[in-house]
Amino acid sequence: MNLQGLTTKQVNQRIAEGKVNRTSDKTKNTIPKIILRNTLTIFNLVNLILALMIISVGSYKNLLFVLIAIANTLISIVNEIRAKKTIDKLRILSEQQPTVIRDGKPRQIPSNQIVEDDLLILSLGDQVIVDARVEEGTIEVNEAFITGEQENVTKRKGDTLTSGSFIVSGTCKATATAVGKKNFINKLEQDAHSIKTANSKLFTIMNNIVKYISFALIPIGALVLWARFRVPDTTTTIAVTSTVAALINMIPEGLVLLTSSILALATIRLSRKKVLVQDLYSVETLARVDTIALDKTGTLTTGKMKVHELVPVKPHTENALETALKLILSAQDTDTATSAALRQKLLRTAKYEPTEQIKEIIPFSSDRKYSGVVTDKATYLMGAAEYLTDEKPDFDGCYRVIAVTKDKKLLGYVLLEDEIRPTAKKIIQYFYDNDITPKIISGDDLNAVTTIARKVGVKDLRGFELSSEKIHDYDQLVRDYSIFTRVTPNEKKHLIMALKKQGKTVAMTGDGVNDILAMKEADCSIAIGEGSDAARRSAKLVLLNSEFESVPSIIDEGRQSINNLERSTALFLAKTVYASILAVVFVFLPFNYPFTPIEMSLLNFTCIGFPGLVLSLEHNTDRIKNRFTRNILTYSFPIGLTVSICMAALSVISHLQGFSHPELTTISVLVTFSIDLILIYWISRPLNKLRAGLLLTVIGIMVAAFAIPLIRDFFEFVFLTQNGLLVLSIVLAAGLLIFDIMRRLMHRLSDYIFNQRPMY
Repeated sequence: MNLQGLTTKQVNQRIAEGKVNRTSDKTKNTIPKIILRNTLTIFNLVNLILALMIISVGSYKNLLFVLIAIANTLISIVNEIRAKKTIDKLRILSEQQPTVIRDGKPRQIPSNQIVEDDLLILSLGDQVIVDARVEEGTIEVNEAFITGEQENVTKRKGDTLTSGSFIVSGTCKATATAVGKKNFINKLEQDAHSIKTANSKLFTIMNNIVKYISFALIPIGALVLWARFRVPDTTTTIAVTSTVAALINMIPEGLVLLTSSILALATIRLSRKKVLVQDLYSVETLARVDTIALDKTGTLTTGKMKVHELVPVKPHTENALETALKLILSAQDTDTATSAALRQKLLRTAKYEPTEQIKEIIPFSSDRKYSGVVTDKATYLMGAAEYLTDEKPDFDGCYRVIAVTKDKKLLGYVLLEDEIRPTAKKIIQYFYDNDITPKIISGDDLNAVTTIARKVGVKDLRGFELSSEKIHDYDQLVRDYSIFTRVTPNEKKHLIMALKKQGKTVAMTGDGVNDILAMKEADCSIAIGEGSDAARRSAKLVLLNSEFESVPSIIDEGRQSINNLERSTALFLAKTVYASILAVVFVFLPFNYPFTPIEMSLLNFTCIGFPGLVLSLEHNTDRIKNRFTRNILTYSFPIGLTVSICMAALSVISHLQGFSHPELTTISVLVTFSIDLILIYWISRPLNKLRAGLLLTVIGIMVAAFAIPLIRDFFEFVFLTQNGLLVLSIVLAAGLLIFDIMRRLMHRLSDYIFNQRPMY
């Protein structure tokens, strides 16, 4: 190999052939893509058509519903763009400036300009950006982000370097062997992106409601408009506005807006705790998690080593052992995991001044497995026990054992262990308290991982060491064991798939390249901020401060959002139920529709949007109850059916009594408001100051709408005659009776469906 590197001509030729370190990431969001995806929706198309219908008859004040559609779109766009900008800031690998030799001279270039066969210079602290082959020099690399193992690996001429690993000692020249899509990290990420993660339950429900109702609007809308023109003495304006009022009520646009708003507020609160939410609905998913897969390194542990104990061979040699270690450490220019742990233990108070004159430094060598110093009095060495002494130390296999000698005489041992995160035990207990089962998945040794698991409070210590040479029954493994070691990236993915196959909602935490396949397969993925760039890009949530204790905060935020939203959905879907029924009923009734779009906007805000927002912001970290369907049955359907029956009856009475259209809509609004108020009360029980204040505020808004002349005229409300008040009283009384009957019936039906109890 020519160690002068490529020439400019050779570089240009490889760029022309596409052999350059660029990838076409189809999954990467761009701002135009985000805007288009959130703007060009069925939901917005329907609202646009309805808005054009209102404009065509000149009833501009009835366009208030368009503001909700615009607000929903803007919130979604802003949230996605905000997340994209934060993600882009984290793309550390793409911002690195590796050193290459071209035309015989070293130069720094952006990582996406590396071409195949480029000659790279790699030294201490560098991350290997592309797969490469060592051409000159000897180095040690840490492949923990790839394999999960903390042991450093020596690389010499002819050895391969895998992208994602770090240089921990030495310097070398290496030839880039794979760039772009062929690069190890990029291949892993592409594989990860091809995995289709399940949508959140909330997203699926909301999306299906909007999709199916939007498609139903086309035929229903045509029939309603045709029926309105058949009403005697109707006008084009009344026919069109009545049709639009019927159709916009069928879409729970406020529910979509509320959902986006609540999850957006959750992401803002989490960002203050240094948690990056890259997928809005991942907060909800984590709130539903019942199994969490934890990678030991970087999650339960900090990824660093610490000194467990200094063990002198004899009590009186303790000072000699510490002196020897301090002498060796004071002579070292660079830190390994071992020396960093020893410095933290022995040299943290002040700079050490050697008591002996250092004549020679013995650097660490992967061949001899030790390092040391020669002073004017003695030779001090520290390294692997089997290389420095014939004695076989009897220590727990979970420790890394370092021997220390003076003139070939053993002074003692250093026992090193993984540094456990201070809050790990508390967090594991939180999982158990909240019915979340932890599973430990690691590339490390079984004994070491089990020891860590025991120390942090994992209750099920049944472990299994996988072998890449065997075909495993992953379904059986996840049933029988809770700790898995020597796991490859692909095996991690299969373990997550097996857990999901059992019906588990699985979260996966990780910090390395070896974790990204499993993280993308998991329902919710959490990356440690100080981990690999590839892991951060692949995760739904990123702990920017690398503090694992943020996970309970994420779960609590999700639970608050979802529990309150599941309760608030009753308000929104009640409107969808009665609007859908009325739209169909009034195809066959030759009477005016009992609402106008502007009046429905008032009802939507007063009885649905505002109460739903207030209730959804309450503190509620109870476990997810999954009451969405039950709420529809027990709250939404009784209210929806009650309003539908009352409005149909009211339209018939209005026709018989000869009420004007403003009189009909005024009575309709009052009846609907009163029934909706009962629903607000039911879902607010037990009342507290906030909920009681909410009820009084809702009543106050509606009183103001009728009492203040300017507002009353804007909504086209009229004072009711004595006959009108009588009809209002009769219909309202009947509505309350119908609601009570429907509520009792639906409660029995709900108990039967969800608890399999007798209906009667």
